[in-house]
Parts: sequence; structure tokens; C-alpha cells
Amino acid sequence: MLLKEVGLQLYSLRDETAKDFRGTIGKVAEMGYTGVEFAGYGGLKGSEMADLLKQNGLKAYGSHFGALPKTDEELDAEIEMNLAVGNKYLICPWHDMKDHEGALRFAEIMNRTADKLRPHGLRLGYHNHDHDMAVDQGEVLLDTLLANTEEDIFMEFDVFWVEYAGFSPLRYISRYAGRQPLMHLKELGADRKSNVEIGAGISDFAAFIRLGREIGTEHFIVEQEEYTMPPLESCRKSLESLLKL
Repeated sequence: MLLKEVGLQLYSLRDETAKDFRGTIGKVAEMGYTGVEFAGYGGLKGSEMADLLKQNGLKAYGSHFGALPKTDEELDAEIEMNLAVGNKYLICPWHDMKDHEGALRFAEIMNRTADKLRPHGLRLGYHNHDHDMAVDQGEVLLDTLLANTEEDIFMEFDVFWVEYAGFSPLRYISRYAGRQPLMHLKELGADRKSNVEIGAGISDFAAFIRLGREIGTEHFIVEQEEYTMPPLESCRKSLESLLKL
């Protein structure tokens, strides 16, 4: 078995968590996921979230904590929550980098934010989309960003978006070895556009996971943005396919 522990990005079940956050967390655990990555906290306090995870035998693998920059008040709330649940990885899930200069400005924001998180033992990361792979001044914007951020600022490569943009996930995983504690596993459909359940597309997850382990990836996290079946069934199917690799 290639993987025994797999996390789920809770954005995958955004409609379900909006209706019943606690109950959905229980269903994630019942599927066999061992951890979650947050995309919001369901209105719970840190102590309540810690208890909910403990009750369901889940760990916090990361948190997509929204766009940057954040006010000091917003950042303090994120620090408090993530210390309470034992999560050290906070990820900016999106930034609209339009050009080289935009990537440099965002790198400054990332560095300032990381400076505020570092004293608490927390690390800042970035989750890519396809627009981050645009080229300006002869360089991929994501490469510009990473070349101008501190070494402890990490990447959470979403292999779907790297492939969607026409690049090799293996090349990027190798290039940034040591800066990838988390990896998003998302399946690219045969049309090279759609997000389907893992096992129903063309992505080589065995290779991604093998290389990720070699370069120090700690947690592999499923994310479903689109579905060919009901969301809960979709997330269950993707996990089952991974565990059969």
C-alpha cells in the first residue's frame, strides 16, 4: 500500500460543512481519512475544534486561511485557532499574480506575514493555481515568487493545476525539494480540463507520492473541486482509489 494516511481539504465538502460542520467532520473520519485541511472553521472556537478532531480521531494537516495581507487582528485569530488544533501549516490559497512585478509585491507580503507567524512555530505556504504558471519576463510567476520568499515559506503544489497549465508536476516537485510539506492530490480528467475523482483520469499519483516522500512531503491531501457523483461519494471514491495504488 502506497499510502496509509490521507487528508481531505474540507473545501471539497463546502456545501455539506455549510449545513452541518460537525456532522460532516464525522463523515470524513468514517470514510477513512486521517486528517483534514481547513477552509474555514464552521464558527467553532479553537478548543471546540480541537475536541471535534479528537472525538473523530482526526489531525489537522493544514489550513487554507484566506487571502493576504491580513490585519493583525485577523492574523492573531488564525494563530490562536491553529495553535489550539495543533496545526503548524497555514496556506494562502490564492493570489492574483498578473505579472513579474505583481509576484515580487506578493513575495514581500508573504515574507512579512511569515515573520509574524514564525515566533509561534507556524509556517506560511502558498497553494498554486494555473494562472500562477504564466510566464512574464522569461520566468514563471510561481518561480519568481519562490525565488523571492524566505526558504521556510513552503509550496503546497496542487498537481492538478500544474498539469492543467501544461507543466510537469514531477519537475516542480523535484525543483523545490525540501519546501513541500504538503501536496494536493487532485485528478485531471482525460480532457485535460476537468477535475474528476482520483482513478478516473490521467494523473500518475503513484509517481507524485513516491517523489513527494523522497523530498520530505509529510501530508498528502485530496481536494475535489468538481464531481461526477455526489460530493461525499466523490471524496470517498478518491480515497479508495488512492489506498488501492
